[in-house]
Amino acid sequence: MKYRRTLGIAVATIALGMVSVPQAFAADHSMETADTMFPGEDAAGKVEFTEHGDIVKVCDTDADGDAAYVTVFDKSRDGAKLYSIRAGGEGNCTTVRASMGGKYDLPEHNVHFLICRGDDVLNAGYCNGATWHNDN
Repeated sequence: MKYRRTLGIAVATIALGMVSVPQAFAADHSMETADTMFPGEDAAGKVEFTEHGDIVKVCDTDADGDAAYVTVFDKSRDGAKLYSIRAGGEGNCTTVRASMGGKYDLPEHNVHFLICRGDDVLNAGYCNGATWHNDN
């Protein structure tokens, strides 16, 4: 009898919406890099940027043997290089954030992101870039 009563309370709690589930926060900006130069190909990597907390996440999204590599520049592609991060192996991601201090605390103005397929900018395959405003 105790079991039924406990189960009934759990069901009533769920039905009344009293169970709280943490919400996932979506990134403010994201973009992918191509796997090849041919249109319609699957993405090889993805970068996400969340302004609040200066969170930058790069993920390798293709089992092609190459890493996804992101370089962050001050203001524009021609600006000073702030840092680079990479993620290798399909499904693997690397995340950095302002709370890590130093170079990861991005300036409060335009920031340029360049995501490439490859291990670094010198050995980059296909790249995609965007400038996003950081105001948080």
